[in-house]
Amino acid sequence: MNSKIKVFVDVFCYKTSAAGIKTYIDQLNHGFKNYQNKNIEYIFSHNILKNTKHSFYFNSNYRFVRLVYHLHYFLWKQIVLPIKTYFYNVDYLICPDFVLPFCKLNAKKICVIHDTLFWDYPESYNYLWRKYFLKMISLGIDDFTEIVTTSNYSKSKINRIFQKNNIHVNYQSILISNKLLTTPIFYKNNFKYILHVGSFEIRKNLLLLVKAFKILKEKKDTNIKLILAGNNNFFGNSSVKNNINLFLKKNKLLNEVIMPGYLSDSEVSFLYANATTYVFPSIDEGFGIPVLEAFYFNCPILCSNTGALKEVAGDAALFFDKNSCIDLSEKLIKIIYNEQISHSLILKGKNRLNTFSLEKFIKNFENIITD
Repeated sequence: MNSKIKVFVDVFCYKTSAAGIKTYIDQLNHGFKNYQNKNIEYIFSHNILKNTKHSFYFNSNYRFVRLVYHLHYFLWKQIVLPIKTYFYNVDYLICPDFVLPFCKLNAKKICVIHDTLFWDYPESYNYLWRKYFLKMISLGIDDFTEIVTTSNYSKSKINRIFQKNNIHVNYQSILISNKLLTTPIFYKNNFKYILHVGSFEIRKNLLLLVKAFKILKEKKDTNIKLILAGNNNFFGNSSVKNNINLFLKKNKLLNEVIMPGYLSDSEVSFLYANATTYVFPSIDEGFGIPVLEAFYFNCPILCSNTGALKEVAGDAALFFDKNSCIDLSEKLIKIIYNEQISHSLILKGKNRLNTFSLEKFIKNFENIITD
C-alpha cells in the first residue's frame, strides 16, 4: 500500500498578512479540508483558527515593531521551517507568501507569487525593505521550485523574472462567511453609495476614484455617497489617506466620502450586498478578489482597464481608463442610472463566478503535487 504524499503548508504569516495572502491561506485551509485528495496528507504550520485577530505586528506605525517582526519572520523561514520539514519528513513545502527557505530541502518547494508589484512599483515600498524582501524571494527559489500564480497576466510578468521555473496559473475562489450580515455602525438612513474595499496603497488609485466621484456629484447626484472601506494605514504609511482628506476638505466633500477603516467580514458583506456599484480603480492587480465578491452579492462592477482585472471580470464588468477620472465618472453615470446595463452585468457576474470555484482551485493545486 502506497504511503500518502506529505505536504507542509507554511501559514506563519497569516496574522500579519495583508488581505490578499490572508485570503489565499484561508482558501487553502478551507479547500484542503473539504476537497482533499485521499492520497495527500496536509500539515499546517499553525492553527489559523486560533489566530483570527490582528497581530500586534500588523501594519504597525512603529518601525522598531516592524523590524522585530522581520527578524522573527527571517528566523522562522530560514531556521525553524527547514527543521520542521525534516522533522515531518514531508514531500512538498507550500509557501503562499513569496518567501521560501534558502537552504536545499528534501521536500520539493512550491512558492505562490501572487503578482510582481514588488518588482514593478518600487515607489510604493520602503527602499531598504524592498531590496531585502526581493533578495529573500530570489534566494529561496531554485531551478526546481514550482511557482504558482493567480492569473495569466501575472504569469507573463513572473516568467520574465524566473525564466527557468515552471509557472502554474491557478485562479482563486472566494469564501463567504455564513454569519448574518452585520450593519456597520456608520450606515444610517439607507443611503445610496458607491463602494471600494481594500488597502490605501498608491497603486489602488483611490484619489482618481474620489475625483471621479466629485464630477459625478456635480453632474448628476447630490445624494449618493462613496465608501472606501479597508485599512487606511498601509504598513505605517498613511500618505494616501492624508492626500484624499486634503482633496475632500478643499472640495467640501468630507461628509460625502466615508472611510471607516478595517471592518469585519460580515460588515463588508453587508456593504457589498447593498452597494449601488463596486469600483476597482487600481493601476495594477495580480487577480482581484473583490471582483468575485461583488459578483456573489449581485453588485455591478466598474474596473480599470489594466492588470488582471479584464481577465478575471471578463464581460461581466464595465471598464474605464485607469488614468481618466472623466472616463470613470461617465461610466459611473452609465452603470448607476441605466438599470438595463447594471442588471445585465449582475447576470453575467453570476455566470462568471462559476469559473472560480473553490473545488477547482484545490484540484488544480493538487495536480501540481501529483503530476
